[in-house]
Amino acid sequence: MLGKEIMAKFSIQYSIFIFFLLFINATPATCQFSAGVDDTINPGVPVSLSARFGQVAKGLNITDNEVMGPLDIGFTFNFYGKPYTQFSIGENGWISFTHNPYWGATKNIRLPSMAPTSPLNCILGGMEDYNPITAGSPYVFYQTIGQAPHRRLVVMWCQCPMYGCPDALATFQIVLKEGDTIENHIFSKPVCANWDNKCTLGLQNLYGTRCDTIPNANRNSTTWSATQEGWRYVPNSSDTYVVTSIPYRLEPITPGEKIAYQWYRGAEFISDQPEFVVTPLETTTYTAHCTLCSGQTYSDEVTVHVIPYIPNAFTPNGDGHNDKFRIVGLPVENITRFNMQIFNRWGQLVFTTSDILEGWDGTRAGMACPEGMYFWVIYYEDGKKAKVSNRGALMLIH
Repeated sequence: MLGKEIMAKFSIQYSIFIFFLLFINATPATCQFSAGVDDTINPGVPVSLSARFGQVAKGLNITDNEVMGPLDIGFTFNFYGKPYTQFSIGENGWISFTHNPYWGATKNIRLPSMAPTSPLNCILGGMEDYNPITAGSPYVFYQTIGQAPHRRLVVMWCQCPMYGCPDALATFQIVLKEGDTIENHIFSKPVCANWDNKCTLGLQNLYGTRCDTIPNANRNSTTWSATQEGWRYVPNSSDTYVVTSIPYRLEPITPGEKIAYQWYRGAEFISDQPEFVVTPLETTTYTAHCTLCSGQTYSDEVTVHVIPYIPNAFTPNGDGHNDKFRIVGLPVENITRFNMQIFNRWGQLVFTTSDILEGWDGTRAGMACPEGMYFWVIYYEDGKKAKVSNRGALMLIH
């Protein structure tokens, strides 16, 4: 009787412990970069670690002075009082809601401009002369992210070489927020001293008669550099916007291969892949870093909680506590070819399963097995096809 009381107390504590860990694991990540959610396993069970920075963006192999489009925004966006569902991208750092391929050769304008070669109905997110056909293309990306009514179209120039200065790289985003708000986030916009280096931020209407530029910043066809700054444009009427400075924050889209990952266990470097498998024997915290567009960095942590023991007794009495013997290892997709076998003291096989979620309920062929000592063996392969086995003893108590 004393043994049963001890086991019952153990079962309750064990269940509370698991519930606590699952509650923690259910908390969603709120940052742009995520190393994944915490996990709970028995010692040595494989766990897949996966780091993600937003949604993978569409890369454009856009040529020098090209205007690419029309492309779908993904929602209706209002610009200077008119609704649009498509846009075009000019490789020199701008987008327009009117497609005109003859605007592509223009490398800079001073707003407002009614010149025939000037982009109209446009957003200039850093209009200057860029060279996206340098080795390493694509440098221009776009993606619609989020859910209605909070979707965003993100157009990104990622470490794009500047014409005349191939080692000077610009990274910035133009963001359309569902409705009518525009944001411009600049990680880095250097000055190219070897070329006509005037650059413009701002908006221009369909006719080239109205514009909205950065107040008190002298960013209208002038020479300037910027690092980690943000701007927001909010309509004040059908033909004017209020422009304000906002905290810099890149929207989470992954620009193709222009992102690098590093994983650490403490100070030990363990992987440069966004996803890989670990099999810790004790609770371990892993730190993931990503470097975006050769400069912007993010970090996040994930902890794999290891229950330091596999239960050596269970009570299949139908009370809802500790009724089955099972191995803890989630998520299930981390394990392939799992097999668990239970033997009695005479070496006879009494139970086998290939499903890690299925535990042994203490029966054989539908009949309750007698109390006593049993032995378990598990075999599995992790995501890299590494074969692992483990074994132990188990007391069945009615």
